[in-house]
Amino acid sequence: MNEHTARARRVGLGAMTFGAVAGTIVLVAPQAGAWPSNLEVSGGSTHNVGCSYTLTATVEVDRLLSVTFKDNGTELTGSPVSPSILSNKVTINWTPSTPGSHTLTATQDLISKSIAVDVSPASSFGSFGCGLNGLLPSLSG
Repeated sequence: MNEHTARARRVGLGAMTFGAVAGTIVLVAPQAGAWPSNLEVSGGSTHNVGCSYTLTATVEVDRLLSVTFKDNGTELTGSPVSPSILSNKVTINWTPSTPGSHTLTATQDLISKSIAVDVSPASSFGSFGCGLNGLLPSLSG
């Protein structure tokens, strides 16, 4: 093998290695921050013990892997949830059982999105009071 052939092989190997690394970065980097991209809880800014709310996670990239929902590290009943291939939204019902600060988390393929929610004690109107929150704040407990 002459010097020119050896040099061409090294250049080819270097270009192939660079292409493989660049391709991996392009494929992986955008997805790292995109699973899930958003997490929302229904009910506005008022949340009470015993009332039911909907958690909605937006999954921008992977609609094949399930999403696990947790409240303060404890997996919610009904979790994990498989996303629809036609929609980038995944939902689950959440009914807080304790007042105080709750960290709600949606995790898909080791990537998580979390939000903090403050939960007030149960309404003095029971489950009927769940519908009053925000409408008649002076009547809700």
